[in-house]
Amino acid sequence: MSTRPLPWVALFITVLIWAGYLVAVRAAAATDLTPIDVGILRSVPAAMLLMPLTIRRGLFPGGANWWDILCIGVIGGTFFTLLLNTGAHFAPVADSGIFAPSMLPVFVTALAIFCLGARFATGQFIGLAMIVFGAIAVGGWEALNNAASGAWRGHILFLCASLSWAIYTVRFRASGLSAIDGAMILVTWSAIFFLVGAAIFGSNLAITPTPVLVVQLTLGISAGLVANFTYLFAVQNLGSAIAAASAALVPVLASLGGWVFLGEPIGVLKTIGIAIVAVGVVLASGFLARPEPVAQD
Repeated sequence: MSTRPLPWVALFITVLIWAGYLVAVRAAAATDLTPIDVGILRSVPAAMLLMPLTIRRGLFPGGANWWDILCIGVIGGTFFTLLLNTGAHFAPVADSGIFAPSMLPVFVTALAIFCLGARFATGQFIGLAMIVFGAIAVGGWEALNNAASGAWRGHILFLCASLSWAIYTVRFRASGLSAIDGAMILVTWSAIFFLVGAAIFGSNLAITPTPVLVVQLTLGISAGLVANFTYLFAVQNLGSAIAAASAALVPVLASLGGWVFLGEPIGVLKTIGIAIVAVGVVLASGFLARPEPVAQD
């Protein structure tokens, strides 16, 4: 694990952008923008900014193979965005923070154990159990007491989105690709698939008010390019488990953002659930434990 400050700064920037993006995704659900539209705003401008590099390095930069394209560009880029944005139509920001980024360490751990042979300390498994308990407590209560709202559909989609991001995280860590190569694969291939999707299923971008487009475009570029690069840089220098553990702050910041900007109440139960999940993520990260699991990646 790196002791240099730059990877940690990159990780902090990533967390801020992730939290802001969850708020933006929920806000987009109240507009005419479709999940494909949001995917276009997230990937196409970023791909255009990277076009000079793509022309020079190609669609398979750094010696990437088709497995890298599938796991990083398709599953981690296209599928993740579609699942997250579709889920936002059913469940509020606080829930997306609990079920999407916070569950990331759980899925990363499982994939690292079965695919990379990683080993984890007892304290980390306790943390993972806390994450699962917090998520189940919030999701189970919502499903039993407010099933008519359909929030449980959002929870399932958020979980699938988190699994998609975990596959991308572990594959990138094992691929040996640089951060810029990984970011190029993610945004370029996502842009290709979203543009094809818009050609087949249509788009509402033309009828969306300009202020909405500007906000979504700004956050889309931040999430699609800046956060992908800073996240991959952090994974490269800190390891996949530590980078995934940064999700501890995301539900907290996202919930506050949803409350301040969208007027979504958090409630006592969700506050407790977020606290349990956040503590669990810190323990699961291995930051307080040894040996560092990413040494096995």
